[in-house]
Amino acid sequence: MVHEHHGHAHAPGHEPAPGRPTAERALWVALLLNASFLVVELVVGLLANSLALLSDAGHMTSDVAALALALVAQRLARAVPGPGFTFGLRRVPVLGALGNALSLLIIAALVLAEAYQRMLAPPPVPGWPVLAAGVAGLGVNLVSAWYLHRSADRSLNVRGAMLHLFADALGSMGVIAAALVLLATGWAPIDPLISAGIGLLLIVSTWPLLRDTIRVLLQGTPGHLDLERLRALLTQSPPVCSVADLHLWQIDAGQVVLTAVLVTDRTALPELDAASQTLKARLRDELGIHHATFEWCAPGSAGAACAMSNPEVAAPDD
Repeated sequence: MVHEHHGHAHAPGHEPAPGRPTAERALWVALLLNASFLVVELVVGLLANSLALLSDAGHMTSDVAALALALVAQRLARAVPGPGFTFGLRRVPVLGALGNALSLLIIAALVLAEAYQRMLAPPPVPGWPVLAAGVAGLGVNLVSAWYLHRSADRSLNVRGAMLHLFADALGSMGVIAAALVLLATGWAPIDPLISAGIGLLLIVSTWPLLRDTIRVLLQGTPGHLDLERLRALLTQSPPVCSVADLHLWQIDAGQVVLTAVLVTDRTALPELDAASQTLKARLRDELGIHHATFEWCAPGSAGAACAMSNPEVAAPDD
């Protein structure tokens, strides 16, 4: 049996292109903008007695918390860890994304419950303060989301923060629609109706983030990779007779890790090392896998027999 030191190439970091802000700087800008406007929206919502505004303020509160959490996670991911964390702290942003998704679902449930109560007895709501706050909120969220998008960071952590901002932009659009109806007709039930719509949109928009985050935490096979294509790529290499064991998972979005036990009838270490480098280059160029570790086994060896006798371990998500 031949063991190979992985000698992997790490996935490229989330370094911004020239002229683009870093993810950390973009998160700071978004955090300051949203925290400043939160105070304004909360005061106007209380004075105008508008559930649409208060629900949007509640969501903006989660935005501020989510952005702060994302910022902390972003910094921790760059920290130099101790020897107990061989992958570093790159899984911390995923935990931040999970916190963001769960907070969105809780807020959506609270908004739906309050909207139901207000539908039973809609209170009067003045239109102009609601309209002004809605327009301002929409501007703050769109500017924040745009600036964060420019950072070109696509980790689950930043994706979760952006989802908060886009969902809150939808909430602001709902607030504006409610204000226009109030100004045109004075129909009070529009305020809780719009709030209920905001709550449902939050649930729908949050589900993909929650699903992807849980998949990463459970070390599921990345959904964008075809396991059969991956097996075919590995077995196409001349020294490879078969793939005895295969594991594929993500540290964070786009940071894929692969380990495999490859059965071979060759024994020359230089030949196997060259084959390993060729396979790693193909995995990187064709599938975007930058961290691959191979172990070479002879047919019938203890390692190959053990892996082959446990097929459910060889491909956990196949």
